[in-house]
Amino acid sequence: MLLQLSNFKINLLSVVLIIHSGLSHSDLLTDIESEISYSEPQKSVTKSDVKLKMEWSQSLENGINIKVIPQLLFDYDSKLDGSSLNRYERTDNYARLNGPAYEDKNHRLELLEAYGGLWLGNTSIRLGKQQVVWGQADGLKVLDVINPQNYREFNLPDFEDSRIPTWMLNLQHAIGEDATLQLLVIPDLTFNELADSGSQFAITSKEMVPQPVPSVPVQLVDTQRPSNEAEIGLRWSAFIDGWDVTANYFNYYQDTPVVYRDLIGSTVWVTPTYEKSQLAGFSANTAMGNWVWKIEMGFIKDNYFLQNDISNSGIQKSDELASVFAFDYHGFSDLMVSYQFFNSTILDYKNSVVREKNSTKHTLLFRKNAWNETLELKLFMLLNSDYNDGQARFKTTYKVSDNWSVFSGVDYFYGDEHGPFGQFKQASRVNLGWQVTF
Repeated sequence: MLLQLSNFKINLLSVVLIIHSGLSHSDLLTDIESEISYSEPQKSVTKSDVKLKMEWSQSLENGINIKVIPQLLFDYDSKLDGSSLNRYERTDNYARLNGPAYEDKNHRLELLEAYGGLWLGNTSIRLGKQQVVWGQADGLKVLDVINPQNYREFNLPDFEDSRIPTWMLNLQHAIGEDATLQLLVIPDLTFNELADSGSQFAITSKEMVPQPVPSVPVQLVDTQRPSNEAEIGLRWSAFIDGWDVTANYFNYYQDTPVVYRDLIGSTVWVTPTYEKSQLAGFSANTAMGNWVWKIEMGFIKDNYFLQNDISNSGIQKSDELASVFAFDYHGFSDLMVSYQFFNSTILDYKNSVVREKNSTKHTLLFRKNAWNETLELKLFMLLNSDYNDGQARFKTTYKVSDNWSVFSGVDYFYGDEHGPFGQFKQASRVNLGWQVTF
């Protein structure tokens, strides 16, 4: 079955490339990026890869615009892989039409995006594999839940690179000059790709995965996937009195399975299950002089939280209210400062829940341009108040020419090893890389 899926995806990618080769007057952008990372805690190279990404776009005479983005990853180090030599052993997160076309220990070929779009009157129609971004939060998410995410390197890659595009119908209808109504129909039930078990970014935090009980046997059941359903999203956006505002609704499946645990006899049976939820929220942002003010709020109907015990199958089902308040300041010369305050509240909280009832996180971002904007310095810091853990990420990028740049940086995790960030203290690293675009 896995071989058949692989062949199907390879054939799909081949058809796309054949179509590409048969068309002329198209635009092709090629991006090659290489990065190597060294971890002082592990005393070893933990990442060494090269990514080749091609972005091809074509405008046809009938008004249809086509975009195709394949990517080939060469992975020369195994620290991002775990005990499994073949990730096809854990394909439960991918729908049949999604996932890598080919993958082994050191290579991964995939079709990142492939869609066509056109305008019919006041309506934009985009059909195919794509990303859709809701919200503007940086580093953490409130409304940006349309696409699942690749957590192979936890939250270190930019969202644009870590989102997993899915096949969908994306309609946007202009209402007058300042408002738009968007409809998303997503039959592609692809979910988060978690890091391999045993890899440096495998999740171990007690807040995120159940902790085994010594001497108690565990039986793992295959992940329960939904079938023959579609996710539906609606968003109204408008520009009102200087404010960009949106109202959002998403009927969807949680992108990470809920881990149910039941004691049957003397054995704990573990059943990961993708569960359905609903999101209703809004966002607003405005510019006032050197300041940009932002707010996002989301009400999640039916979220699922781990308990310390296995009553109710080890899960507390509750609604959740999440929000982010943020500002950007541009008053300094070539320097932008951004602050974000995240808060999440479990509305039906019980003391058996592992997570805090009110969870708060703070982020601070500095971005500085120098040398006629050929040098960019970026520092991102995150504090998770629940465990006093977090991360600091520094990156410097030097633009050698219009199409070639080099970069270096540090990714540092700290704090309680039971926290969502402190669990990765041993994965702290320094990075070197280069990027060429032509």
